[in-house]
Amino acid sequence: MRWALAVVLLTSTAMRSQTLVAPAKVAAAEKFFESFETDKPLSCQVQPIPAHLNYSFRLQAGYVVSVPMKQYRGSKHALAILSKVTPEGREPSYFASGIKLPDIPKTKEEMELGGVYLVGEGRYKVDWVLFDEINRICRKSWRFEAKLDPAERSLKLGIPAQSVKELSFRNWSLGGKSLDDVRPIRRLTVFLHAAPLFTRSIRFRAQDRGILLSSLTSLLETLPARSVRLVVFNLDQQKELFRQDVLTPEAFDQAAGSLNNLQLQLVDYRVLQNRGGHVSLLTDLVNQELEAKEQSDAVIFLGPTARYFDKVPEFDLPATSPRFFYLQYKPFYGRGGDFPDSIEFAVKKVHGKAMLIHTPGEFAKAIKQIESDMSAGN
Repeated sequence: MRWALAVVLLTSTAMRSQTLVAPAKVAAAEKFFESFETDKPLSCQVQPIPAHLNYSFRLQAGYVVSVPMKQYRGSKHALAILSKVTPEGREPSYFASGIKLPDIPKTKEEMELGGVYLVGEGRYKVDWVLFDEINRICRKSWRFEAKLDPAERSLKLGIPAQSVKELSFRNWSLGGKSLDDVRPIRRLTVFLHAAPLFTRSIRFRAQDRGILLSSLTSLLETLPARSVRLVVFNLDQQKELFRQDVLTPEAFDQAAGSLNNLQLQLVDYRVLQNRGGHVSLLTDLVNQELEAKEQSDAVIFLGPTARYFDKVPEFDLPATSPRFFYLQYKPFYGRGGDFPDSIEFAVKKVHGKAMLIHTPGEFAKAIKQIESDMSAGN
């Protein structure tokens, strides 16, 4: 009975995404937080994510859950997650998400899932439940406080205190500007490097995906262009994961899906044989922009430090070419030296500019620097 109700509740929710439950379904959602005699234990480990300023310059909180896959050997299994987020002294908001599991072999591996939501400053309580199609269930509750650090007080969150909103990667626009106002950049290309924030990690975590997608959203909101080309790539696997030459807001689901499906533990043997494949991929990406019939005004590499430090070949620069930038994430101070990686070498070969990003505040300054450079034509 519980699972049948969940199917109805999730019919308007994209699988893998966390979506606000519609007001008409709130009463049904509330029933999931009640205990039933038919409930069975489900093994899972839940780690709350404290509220923090994300790269869209909003306070973001959430969770990461690990589920042992040995519980789901075989096929036709599915999971559903509900979160009830209650601001102190106010009515709760409900979030729902679901995932259909692939055919699971005998394994000791765990699946990692995550969910996030935006909040204003204040105190909150979260009631959380994960369950499957045979009424196995895992529960957790916690409290958290959301507040800006003193150095962040000048930022405008756009979310009232003691309130909750859905985090959407599809609602980017021209940031309130008309097309006539968009002068510095008519065409923009963004190369999103899908890789872990820790260069030594082989796990592409939910937090990594969240930071990359929220920063992409912020970039497009605060640096608007008439036309955007988005390419998602991974140097370890030496391939493009997603490309759309004229990006639409609806395509964010596809871009997010390309990140969700990235399994760094699985490497094609042909990649292992082609040790210079990452350099070839970078070279191809840059050359495609240099040789495009309709060149972009700006090309931005966005993502964490690459694992590779190989130099790239010289490029045959045309008479006119796009301005290249590299916004390189290194959100953890003191984690090794700040040495140029292969992406930076490629950007410098075309006379581009690399900017190291440790914090959302530095990210905001970097976007302003790009806009200033493009306006000045320097």
